[in-house]
Amino acid sequence: MFTRRFRRTVTLLSASALSFGIATSGVLISNADASPSTPGVSAKTITIGAAVPLSGIAVSYANVSASANAVFKYIDKKGGINGRTIKYLRLDDCYGLAAYGLGCTAGASTTTLSVNQVLVAQDHVFATVGSLGTAAEESVLSYLKANKVPQLFVASGSIGWDQPAKYPNLFGYQPSYVMEGKIFARYIKTNDAALSVGYIGQNDDFGADGYIGLTDGGVKIATADNLSYNAADAITGSTSDITADVSQLQTDKVQVVVLDSVPGFTNGILETAHALGYAPKWIISSVGADPTSVSTTIPLEDGATTLDYFPASNSNANPWIPWLRKVLEADPADFPGFSASSVISGNELYGAGYAVAFAETLKAEGRTVTRAGFVKTLESTTLSTPAITPLRYTGGNHQGLLGGAIAVILANGTSAPQYAVPTKTIFTTTNAANSPLSVVAKPVVQQIPKWLK
Repeated sequence: MFTRRFRRTVTLLSASALSFGIATSGVLISNADASPSTPGVSAKTITIGAAVPLSGIAVSYANVSASANAVFKYIDKKGGINGRTIKYLRLDDCYGLAAYGLGCTAGASTTTLSVNQVLVAQDHVFATVGSLGTAAEESVLSYLKANKVPQLFVASGSIGWDQPAKYPNLFGYQPSYVMEGKIFARYIKTNDAALSVGYIGQNDDFGADGYIGLTDGGVKIATADNLSYNAADAITGSTSDITADVSQLQTDKVQVVVLDSVPGFTNGILETAHALGYAPKWIISSVGADPTSVSTTIPLEDGATTLDYFPASNSNANPWIPWLRKVLEADPADFPGFSASSVISGNELYGAGYAVAFAETLKAEGRTVTRAGFVKTLESTTLSTPAITPLRYTGGNHQGLLGGAIAVILANGTSAPQYAVPTKTIFTTTNAANSPLSVVAKPVVQQIPKWLK
């Protein structure tokens, strides 16, 4: 039986918030004008950084930080915040896998820790913002704490980011995998209570926490149908786990399958099931469901259920969608070829979301910026972001968003789907085993602050 954990047992792969896309990074330089009293803060700039995969097998996550960078560039063109521009340094940690090669352009000795040491000791960043991956970011918790560097908006759904007593400068961003599992359980019990349920999860904290959420929510899964794939298969290229798991569920005639999988494995599972003639109802984690990233050559994801905490990216009725399109079009360096007809991915919404949260907190902090002051401001400021649920941190909640809406992956003509469309009911909860699931009448449409438009 899984237990509620704060540490991973497998560190070869870590699930991030969302899905996959591509970005590039320019040459980065040291921050020569850092204030000696508050690192990263000078009279005219504030320097922040992130350790993110810009090469290797997880390069597709790079457009999360690229979208955040586009937001910061947009703000800088408008004059910055309280007289300062934002310098965002994104360094390639290759998802913590540089030693394996796998297309990494970072040197083989590069680790997430070594990248953070550059950001802290050489570039003197004020904070890390939007660094990605559970295993990767767990590896630098102690280092950043010892150096009093805020570790903000970690891109992962681990419950480990919500430890304010032990790590007061550590903040997550997205709902946890436990929360997501609870919401899926509510959906299954409401809509598919009479159907048998199976599960395939990544064999680390991603899968473990998602399964905990399902069982917390009252879903019962037969032991034979509680399955996993090896996270290391992304490195070895093995598909044996996927084939065996899908075949098992088909043999057992499981009717609803919940997936806690990253997009590449979601793709492999859907294609394997299709080849076997197996067509259950699919419920897919937000991490692995973004349709622009699940690159099946045929529309196998049509009709699948997922969780979303952003509006549909083609919903121009939500003011954040046309705003983000404008931001991305204005940044050809990070988004070459992006145009009015380009599809906005879940990755880009995610990166823009935490960039806006950082910017709003910085705005509220005022002209005098300190690390301790920023953390207190973050814990006490109601933030207006692209998310469809409120983002409110407190001294007792550093997880971030506390829920979202069930969403449906919609068909897109004759090609593969491009959009996940949330329903109009929001569910929120916490990581605690006995915490209730609250229902909010409809998604929140948060307005763009005038200074940000």
